[in-house]
Amino acid sequence: MSVSTASKASTSTLTEQEPVLRVYNSLTRSKDVFKTRKPRHIDWYNCGPTVYDSSHMGHARNYLTQDIIRRILRDYFGYNVNFVMNITDIDDKIILRAREKYLLDETKSKHTSITPALLNDTKTAFSRFFSGKLIKSLPSLPASLSDSQDDLDKFLVILEQDKSDPIFAEAARQKEEKYTLYLASLLKARGAIKKAEGLLNGSGQTDVVELVDGTSDVLGPYYGETLGHTISDPIAVSRQLALYWEDQFFQDMSKLNILPPNTKPRVSEYVKEIVEFVEQIIKNGFAYEAEGSVWFDVAKFDGAEGDGYRHDYAKLQPGSKGNKKLLDEGEGALTGSKGKKQSADFALWKAKSKPGEPAWPSPWGEGRPGWHIECSVMASAILGKGMDIHSGGVDLMFPHHDNELAQSEAYHGCQQWVNYFLHTGHLHIEGLKMSKSLKNFITIDEELSRNTARRLRLAFMLQTWNQKLDYSRGLIADTKAKEETFDNFFANINARLSQAAPSSDGLHQNGPAEETLTNDLFDAQKDFHAALCDSFNTPTAIQTLLDLVAKTNIYISTKGRDANLNVVTNIAEWITRMLRMFGLGEGAPAKNGIGWGMAVVGGEEVNGQVVSSQIEPWAKSISSFRDAVRRLAMDKTLNPNELSKQILALSDRFRDEEAVNLGLQLDDGQGSDGGALFKIVDPQSLVAAREEKRTIAAEKLAKKEANARAAEEKRIAQLEKGKISPKAMFKPPHTNGLYTEWDAEGLPTKDAEGNEVSKSLLKKLAKEVKVQEKLHEAYLAWVKEQETKQ
Repeated sequence: MSVSTASKASTSTLTEQEPVLRVYNSLTRSKDVFKTRKPRHIDWYNCGPTVYDSSHMGHARNYLTQDIIRRILRDYFGYNVNFVMNITDIDDKIILRAREKYLLDETKSKHTSITPALLNDTKTAFSRFFSGKLIKSLPSLPASLSDSQDDLDKFLVILEQDKSDPIFAEAARQKEEKYTLYLASLLKARGAIKKAEGLLNGSGQTDVVELVDGTSDVLGPYYGETLGHTISDPIAVSRQLALYWEDQFFQDMSKLNILPPNTKPRVSEYVKEIVEFVEQIIKNGFAYEAEGSVWFDVAKFDGAEGDGYRHDYAKLQPGSKGNKKLLDEGEGALTGSKGKKQSADFALWKAKSKPGEPAWPSPWGEGRPGWHIECSVMASAILGKGMDIHSGGVDLMFPHHDNELAQSEAYHGCQQWVNYFLHTGHLHIEGLKMSKSLKNFITIDEELSRNTARRLRLAFMLQTWNQKLDYSRGLIADTKAKEETFDNFFANINARLSQAAPSSDGLHQNGPAEETLTNDLFDAQKDFHAALCDSFNTPTAIQTLLDLVAKTNIYISTKGRDANLNVVTNIAEWITRMLRMFGLGEGAPAKNGIGWGMAVVGGEEVNGQVVSSQIEPWAKSISSFRDAVRRLAMDKTLNPNELSKQILALSDRFRDEEAVNLGLQLDDGQGSDGGALFKIVDPQSLVAAREEKRTIAAEKLAKKEANARAAEEKRIAQLEKGKISPKAMFKPPHTNGLYTEWDAEGLPTKDAEGNEVSKSLLKKLAKEVKVQEKLHEAYLAWVKEQETKQ
């Protein structure tokens, strides 16, 4: 065997290396090869919501992203996914919100009119909020503030300073990010109080409701502090609020087409297991009890020797160790620090600090679980000693997830409780962090009133899942364009398939173009697979599908009616499956398996009444078109040629007007039989295209008319100039005494002083005469033409 032959033989036996799935792991801060503990099975725990308020776009960012990854693992890579997501229904935020709502509702029900005592309560609440929050937010006290003013008037002084002094306003907002919210709450409360002052002698139930609702931001916390102990069943009060918002949350998730979890444990259902879990951590030497609370001993855990390993605290964000602000936020507003040894220690069990707080029995006295311990216990109870994936928003990294890891590894006596930690990136709105104080806070319901659930999902997929996502007008515009590309592609394919006729030429349709397109499909499938193996790189995956759509569109445009629909169908079916795999499909797939369905803003379902209202405009247009054709056919005054012209004009008008408004696109001559190819598409896109076409045509017409006007003005000006005979053009009154003598042809021979005209000037004037001769001839011809017309 020759060297070259041997080389070729060895090359032909080489196989291309198939990419393996790698996942960005927050624990290692790298893309790790994905290996599960059990074959083809994933145990996954996702941090669920703390249910006390409406779901917002930050929730959508997190839960939509997790759903996309879950679908990829389940429906593309073929794993069985056991997805567990908790519901946090015991939390300081829930306790505060629930008791405030309960006490405010009780106040409204007890009062039939505004009383001096109720009005005094609102003023006291205003003053506490004013001095406790707003005053502490100020960079300095305004010079015009006086002790003789009451707090309602002092507030107006600060409000005026905020409006008139930009430096003061900016400094306040830099010092306290909630400063704007404080202003809004106090302004609303002051307005309600001032109105109520004039109603003391003649108010009713409605006035009470307006006063309490208007001052709720200040009155709620005040009543929570002063009347919280009067709540007889605080557990029931908290549970009622949590169950309501839990139901609202899952309704929002359903609207977003997010798969429900396999298991959704609530914290309140696992209190017994939490107590036992905490007891074991104490036994293992990593927690201590102090005045009814139990604290995790971070110093004892960090660096402690295990069985061939050392425990490590803050694996996810080691740089945040000791960050007091983050640690305090993780503990909650109602958590004290009595008996805590070090500032880094965190609560596993919180002693009941005040009457009226929900509490459960424990060996250390009545209390409730700490936030971090909840997930550790529920995940361990359902998934065992460890899991493949743990996920949540990047804001949960420290201290929540780092504390989870520490207490779980302390309980189980293991080195690694989680194999892969997946953290979704922050959501920003138009480049800014979403915040009520910035007035860019968007609930899921609000956004679904403007955009479809599919559009949100696709928008999120156009940016990397673990990086910051900037939700902006530009992103939505780009997403709409990509949606329209897929919509038009499916409409085109389905139209051609529905109107296809069998080939009668006896020849196959598998030429070089079809071979190239088939290879494009295989290349796209390979690139798509590589993208998803690269830590679920959905931006690249979606672009791969769009590139294949573009190549298919070019093929169809080039081949026209001779396009091989088998090749095109293979591509459309695969693109359909991949889009639906991501959760981008709407409704059941079409019978031919092509298309991702129609997405509707608000997610309305189609019912009989809606179908009837959709059919009515079609029926009306078809009936009107039929009536118009019949009228033409019965008009005996029309000769055959005129009849044909009017029918064609009627057909074109139907194509360009009625059909467009209905969402019916008609491409003349593109059907398999030489007729029109029809497509059902979004009417708005057709109308927009038609209006754009009309605008361009109108601009062209306007330009043409402007050119015509300019030409006519030029022609009239030249005719006016041509009135003068060439022999008279340099004589008075046309030259204002420049010349005094002329020759027989009218050319000047002497200037105004009687001097001879120079030869150079005479040469120049002779050229002007030649031009004038032509203008004059044109003028005389025009005059003769006008005389003939008369």
